[in-house]
Amino acid sequence: MEAEINKWFENVSRKLFRNSLNYCADFRLFPCGKTQGITLENLVQTAFGNQAVVGGSNESTKQEVIDELSKALKYRGDHGSHPSLDYLDSLESKKDFDLVISTIKIFLDQSIRVVAFWLKDGHPFYPVFWDFAFLIETDESNILFIGSSSD
Repeated sequence: MEAEINKWFENVSRKLFRNSLNYCADFRLFPCGKTQGITLENLVQTAFGNQAVVGGSNESTKQEVIDELSKALKYRGDHGSHPSLDYLDSLESKKDFDLVISTIKIFLDQSIRVVAFWLKDGHPFYPVFWDFAFLIETDESNILFIGSSSD
């Protein structure tokens, strides 16, 4: 299921980029398998390499994940840098955003713990305008969910 969701995110990212001005958005789930008991730092380094350094973390909520994702998807930028405003204002974007948000909610409904964190070094993307990172822990596995935008 993670691979399918990542394809949906890639599709949305392409549409946000198309006809944009100096703007690129990335969203991705990084499945970590059955890794309960492993520290956040070890999970992050396993997913992104030893250069990845967690700068801080705090307990979070399912709603905060949805809020951050929604805010990121709807980000309009400014006169010097922005996503495709035609896409943002379209019915197509509403359908796409509803799909990815409802699917992330499925993961969150299975979660037993959510942790927000930020990366001091080793970010898999290039955050400029906004970024978020969450560990979504379930009984079965851990999933790192990361999003960011750049110019």
